[in-house]
Amino acid sequence: MAGSPLRQLSVLIRYLRGERPSVLLLALLVPLGVGLQLVAPQMLRRFIDHTLTGSPADLLLAVAAWYLTAALGLLVTTVASDAVAARLAWRATNRLRADLVAHCLRRSSRFYQRHPPGELLDRVDGDVTRLAAVMSALVLEVLAQLLLVVAILAALFQLDWRLALVFAPFAAGTLMLLRGLVGRAMPFVAARQASSADLLGFVEERLAGAQDLRANGAAAHTLADLEARQDELYRRAHRAARVSVRWPATVQGLSTVSVVLALVVSVWLHGRGQLSTGTAFACLSYAMLLRRPLLAVTTRFHDLEEAAVSVRRLTELLRPDEDDEGETAVPRTGRLPTGPLGARLEGVFFGYEPDEPVLRDVSFRLRPGERLGIVGRTGSGKSTVVRLLFGLQHAARGTVSVGGQDVAGLDPRALRSRVALVTQEVQVLHATLRDNLTFFDPSVDDHRVRAALDEAGLTDWCRELPDGLDTVLGAGARGMSAGQEQLLALARVFLRDPALVLMDEPTARLDPHTERLLMPAMERLLEGRTAVVVQHRPHALRNVHRILVLDEGTVVEHGEQTALAADPTSRFHELLRTA
Repeated sequence: MAGSPLRQLSVLIRYLRGERPSVLLLALLVPLGVGLQLVAPQMLRRFIDHTLTGSPADLLLAVAAWYLTAALGLLVTTVASDAVAARLAWRATNRLRADLVAHCLRRSSRFYQRHPPGELLDRVDGDVTRLAAVMSALVLEVLAQLLLVVAILAALFQLDWRLALVFAPFAAGTLMLLRGLVGRAMPFVAARQASSADLLGFVEERLAGAQDLRANGAAAHTLADLEARQDELYRRAHRAARVSVRWPATVQGLSTVSVVLALVVSVWLHGRGQLSTGTAFACLSYAMLLRRPLLAVTTRFHDLEEAAVSVRRLTELLRPDEDDEGETAVPRTGRLPTGPLGARLEGVFFGYEPDEPVLRDVSFRLRPGERLGIVGRTGSGKSTVVRLLFGLQHAARGTVSVGGQDVAGLDPRALRSRVALVTQEVQVLHATLRDNLTFFDPSVDDHRVRAALDEAGLTDWCRELPDGLDTVLGAGARGMSAGQEQLLALARVFLRDPALVLMDEPTARLDPHTERLLMPAMERLLEGRTAVVVQHRPHALRNVHRILVLDEGTVVEHGEQTALAADPTSRFHELLRTA
């Protein structure tokens, strides 16, 4: 079956590479555990028969000792199997999780427009965690339990073929029923998991914008949307549970009937003298034991369907997307020259949606070491220009180049090793100050880190930290003001020493006083470097050489900063006057 759970889960086999010792150990522990489960009824049979025939006490004690030994051996084998299987599952799924995170980090911003953070979190963490739980039980409760069913039937045939015939049709019918039911719940499980991911994405986005929602009176509308999504998740979960519960309920009913039949047949054979009391007890023990693997198999196949849906969702996430700029079939190459880099846009058209252009025929040339300030109304395309130069987006038409190289053909690592981006939103990681600056690169020594902090004007602040560079920042740790966060972003750029600096409204979150404190560090950063600075406050662009004014994605003014500022008829002069 193309859509069967086992076929879906087969893609995980490659993540078990390198785990051969654990797999071989499980291959020994699983049959051993099955064999030890078969020992107990046999020991029970012998103990009862020897007791009824008046056998010596030493023989009874020996049988009891063997029974106890088998029970302890089964306990040790079960614990060892669980531990090895859990370790195997977590090691395999951790490799899968690492691949998923690495894959997501390589994708372009358009990928994140299609997949909100809440959905990605549900897939990378939730789906993989479900896989780990199932994979740890998969070996023990599917393969082992199927083996146990076969072994119990063989033991029953060895005891009395007539009793075995009572259970053989039941076991075979249950497995045939299971095969027919496999895969039927997967569409319902997929719908439930999709609804869960949608709910997580909704909650994440609304919590991020909680202040704006309250300020604009949208709290009631948000709660209504939340309730609608919760209702949809409940309906889908209810449908999935209703389909899935039929399997164990059916097997439970069939197993009850089979045990009653076994009891009736055992009593009948015992009454005719064709079955010893111990053998009758052993048969009933096997009958009760047979219920467990069959119920476990049906339950695990339900879990396997859940895991198969998770694998399908993860496979979709890993699948290359042809229209995703972050994934190209042709390897990107190219090297940037040393020293300050020039930049150029030539006849650039771009839109985030096909029918909604953001930039229309935008062109400008920036010489090495020159600074360009970009101003314009909200939505005029200022930030989009920066994203194009940084390679986060690619133009639909026209050319975007840095250092004489087409950005679309450059290796992103080569581009971003020479180009730095500073935005108004600063991401402070829950990590040490050192790691927040080096991004966990151990090759960066503390001398360079302290020099970058000094350039950014954070030396005094660093001295006041309780653990210096080892002080943990971020949520739940050491807090920072908006100004300190922006200076931290500048320190990151100083540490990289780029040739081209892109600034996308770096002072938008700051009050005028904090902005003035930040300006000396920004001036030191831009000195001797090529720069593109987007500002919502035109007066903050006095340290640039030229100005580009955008309006509805079109260049409406471009010239020297001093000339435009002194010309009362220029758009830039008007912006300075009204700011």
